Amino acid sequence: MANSDAVREIYELARRANHRELRTRLHDDATWRPAREDAWRACTTADDVVKTMLWRSSANRLRPGEMLDLGGLVFVQLRGKRLERIGGKGFVPKLFQVIAFREGKVVSIKDYARRTEALEAAGVKL
Repeated sequence: MANSDAVREIYELARRANHRELRTRLHDDATWRPAREDAWRACTTADDVVKTMLWRSSANRLRPGEMLDLGGLVFVQLRGKRLERIGGKGFVPKLFQVIAFREGKVVSIKDYARRTEALEAAGVKL
């Protein structure tokens, strides 16, 4: 399975609140960092990531939009509601992620308020 397909799948599992199946898609040491440190508390374990993903998928209706599969990394533009509350910027707030995979499982998620920052973090030359 391509990593971009895995991203779609984890967000779908979160929307359906299937926390057990979602947890199997994450490494034990998985982390999730916000776009701004004051946006919300960073996740330092896979269980924290699951709880946060379930909450954000429900409260913000997060779902992946545009994606670039870059091998071990996936650049994602998120779609959802109230993205400014979780670090999104702009007149129409946008939020981006770089999701890292190891052995087919998510090892880290990092949110970015700006597209250029996320693309640079993913190693895309601008």
